[in-house]
Amino acid sequence: MEAGSLLQSTYTKLLVTLLCVVMPLYIVSLQINHSDAESVREGISESIRSQAHFYLSSLEQEFDQTIRFQQELGMNKDLDTLSNASEILSNEGKRSAILSVQQQLIQLKFSNRFIENTKAYIPSLGSMIAANQPYFDMSEEEYAAMRAVSDSFVSPFIYWRGRLFISYMNPLLLEGTEPPFLLSVEINIGKIKETLNQFKYNGAGGAALASFKGEWAFANEADDPVMARLIELVQGGAAEPSGMGTLVLDRSNYLYYYEPSDQIGANFVVYVPEDEVFGPLERNRRRIWYLSIFSLLLIAAISAVVYRLIHRPLRKLMVAFRDVGNGQFNTVIERTERDEFAYLYRHFNQTVRKLQELVYEVFEQKYRTQHAELKQLQSQINPHFLYNSFFTIFRMAKLGDTELIQRFTQYLAEYYKFITRDSRELIRLSEEAAHAKTYVDIQLVRFGDRIAVRFDAIPDSFAERLVPRLILQPIIENAFIHALENKAQDGLLLVEFLERGSGLVVVVEDNGAGLTEAALDELRAKLESGRAEGETTGLANVHRRLRARYGEGAGLAVDRGAGGGLRVEMRLLNK
Repeated sequence: MEAGSLLQSTYTKLLVTLLCVVMPLYIVSLQINHSDAESVREGISESIRSQAHFYLSSLEQEFDQTIRFQQELGMNKDLDTLSNASEILSNEGKRSAILSVQQQLIQLKFSNRFIENTKAYIPSLGSMIAANQPYFDMSEEEYAAMRAVSDSFVSPFIYWRGRLFISYMNPLLLEGTEPPFLLSVEINIGKIKETLNQFKYNGAGGAALASFKGEWAFANEADDPVMARLIELVQGGAAEPSGMGTLVLDRSNYLYYYEPSDQIGANFVVYVPEDEVFGPLERNRRRIWYLSIFSLLLIAAISAVVYRLIHRPLRKLMVAFRDVGNGQFNTVIERTERDEFAYLYRHFNQTVRKLQELVYEVFEQKYRTQHAELKQLQSQINPHFLYNSFFTIFRMAKLGDTELIQRFTQYLAEYYKFITRDSRELIRLSEEAAHAKTYVDIQLVRFGDRIAVRFDAIPDSFAERLVPRLILQPIIENAFIHALENKAQDGLLLVEFLERGSGLVVVVEDNGAGLTEAALDELRAKLESGRAEGETTGLANVHRRLRARYGEGAGLAVDRGAGGGLRVEMRLLNK
């Protein structure tokens, strides 16, 4: 191949390669930007929904407490005396009763941050008592307006002359009967509007409360055409009963949410301009375009420079690799300059010298690795356990117990998912315990009432602790296979988690019969020697792995339990 054509071919390949590297990144960036936009939209929507619901719930709770306080004040003895028997009171008694009622009104006023004033109307005296003023003449017009309420707990507000009230009178009065007294609470509309400001997003957007009947609506901004349109939609029934939506107004999109409150008798409406939410993402998208153009120019320049600087030494190295690939392990390359390629050449020569002697070791290690992986896979999937599980499903299917089949197959799915798909070497203790509990649930379905299990909770301080994988289930499996499987009744398995000093001891104990002292001594000897014979996830394997991770103070200790069976203590130390 001629030098010019070789130059052109290499340059083209390098340029195409860099483009192939950059283009997926560019496409991924656009996709991420789009995904981020959706995530931001969902996040903002959920945030607006949560904040709005919390705000509305808080309002309902505060006004519910106010109404209940009104009811309690309605049973005040001094208020009853002033309303029905003021003529028998002395001046001193009347003054004392008025001050008592005023004190209650003051307490009511300060029980809610939105209350401006509280009043008690006493028609028989033609007077009013207020938290801000003890005694003055009653306004007949205001009193008549306050009597319009029908139920304090459903749409309790009265809107009169630009002011908002909650009133209360004895609900047991006969129709047409004049109430002896009437209590009212005036709401500070300004404070409600102030709290609505918290729903602005970067200083934009708005929120409002609008009554179902269209009598009143309070927004954080007085002249807000977007909010005016939303209130019109909500009060006019043009929108859905509640939820999230998008309003298009003057070629701008607004994300809004509203929720009705029967208790308050109003809709809570909040919106945010979509430009405020997605504006930064759109700017990022434009930056990606600019960066892409710049990257293309930079790629062309870098390709030419890199080609000229590294082509010849790289080609020499490529030829040497080709020779080694053909089996010529005596290949040697030299370079007089002291640069990175000289370093590569020197280590290439060293690598070639060692390559031949390493070939055998690599193949041997690969074989051992594959063999170990195969043995591990075989140890994880116990055919005997699998056969028993399928036989259990078969028996349940014959009995027609579909609900139990569903639960049992779910246990099996969780068990084998953990065994076959989770390749982590270390997992949280809570995950290990959950897997062991799944295994126990599977066995309990098999054995029914023959075996009882007590599986204690993990102490909170150890639940997130990382431990080697598959250390608890093999111990429990050993208890089922060797101690509990042949018990006709009254089988018992105990799993406890005990904090001891700076570590944790996991106790697995059964009440199986037939554990001789000789068998117990033999098991202790196997654990002490660390040999993992048979199943690689057996007791000896667990003991060896715990010792390797935590040191000599960790591992398994076996003894005879209180019920006569085997008691295994697994010691986990802090690390």
